[in-house]
Amino acid sequence: MPKLKELMDNNAAIISHDDGTILKSDFKKMGDLDFIPMADVPDFFWKHGHQGHTRHFEGPNHFADMDQVRDEDGVDLLTLCKDAKNIDPKVWNEFYSSVEDLLEQKPITMEHRGLLPFRVWQIFDKMVEFVQNDEMANFVCAAGVLTHYIGDSCQPLHISYLHDGDPKKATSHTVHHRDGTTDVKRVPLGQGLHSAYEDGMVNAHRKDILTALRETPAVEAPERIGSGFDAAKATIDLMRKTFEALPPADMLRDYLAAIKNHKDTKAMFWDKYGAGTIAAMQDGTHLLAVLWESAWVAGGGESKERDTSALEPQQAMGICASANFLPSRSIADIGELLSDKPAKPKKSKKK
Repeated sequence: MPKLKELMDNNAAIISHDDGTILKSDFKKMGDLDFIPMADVPDFFWKHGHQGHTRHFEGPNHFADMDQVRDEDGVDLLTLCKDAKNIDPKVWNEFYSSVEDLLEQKPITMEHRGLLPFRVWQIFDKMVEFVQNDEMANFVCAAGVLTHYIGDSCQPLHISYLHDGDPKKATSHTVHHRDGTTDVKRVPLGQGLHSAYEDGMVNAHRKDILTALRETPAVEAPERIGSGFDAAKATIDLMRKTFEALPPADMLRDYLAAIKNHKDTKAMFWDKYGAGTIAAMQDGTHLLAVLWESAWVAGGGESKERDTSALEPQQAMGICASANFLPSRSIADIGELLSDKPAKPKKSKKK
């Protein structure tokens, strides 16, 4: 697909930092920057950041607790979605209403009902539409922000109720404020797990990871998909593989043991889970390529001449500043943005 390759090569700097920056930067205060690469827009422009474009329901797009079980039958979302008909935001919303927030021991609020696969579905649909309508700038920005969500999908601590410790074994702590008031805060057993793995270990071994990612296999034509639903299903399959490579319960157990024995958690994680981390990230990188190619093909990307030039940084930020660009919705409302029909490429008119 030469046109797609040219478009994405020309916009690599719009989509992500280059390897040199990834290897050296501490990525602090990114929310203050005038330009944020598309892969970081979901975090530092829509979720956090000081540019005035924070979205209330962006947070749930970044996770889904796929392993929290219902008390009534011991079923979790990962099991539920073995039946494809349950890859449905209505089914998920009903599931969330049947369980409780394990840390707060209260009903789960909309802000905490994760919908990561449906965000991928939504973006895939729009990418196809952007190609069909010859909106190359929008396609580049959508493909770039999709990178972030697929990255979340292959991170075990974005898809588990154990994302920062075990909420079932939380302890209550009284917090004293300067004004004399107090609050009771519940702290999960093993809090700090998330940053110790994703920030500590991954940052310490980013060179090894980048080197390994260059070995990610290319996409084969039969792997391509034709609908947003298939994109969501592929994302859940990625989550399933991630749990196999990086079981969150095992990671928490080993983290607690390392802390107890005053061991270096970065070294422990790399020794025990380095290979699994690389495998999961390769799987995520591969799926991202599948989705980029699939949306391009479904939209008829190679069917005519395209503008494959590089976007200006502020042009990309202007696109993402619009609340109508890939709007962030709750699990209760995301369904109205999802198409249940495979895309049909537009045919070029023959003169």
